[in-house]
Amino acid sequence: MGLFNNDKIKGILTDRGLAEVSNETSEQVEAILGELDKKNLLRNDKRLLIKDRNDDSKISYLRAIVEQNWILIAQNDKMIKLLSQQDEVSRHREKEL
Repeated sequence: MGLFNNDKIKGILTDRGLAEVSNETSEQVEAILGELDKKNLLRNDKRLLIKDRNDDSKISYLRAIVEQNWILIAQNDKMIKLLSQQDEVSRHREKEL
């Protein structure tokens, strides 16, 4: 992991219910965080100077969308795990027959 240390990424993932994601997903998260950091869009970033109220609203909406995406990622991850478990059970049953 380049930009952020592993603990920071794990903390962000844990905060969003994604503590058990794969290394590949963790690497993608780092890429997302890197892009947000370059644009100073991470939450509570003091480097972001908002000159216009419209800009403040736009940034708030963008942050809300990012948070919504974390929720979707967590839900998708749960569905993938459940489907994988179901697939394993089906394969096991087929072997028994």
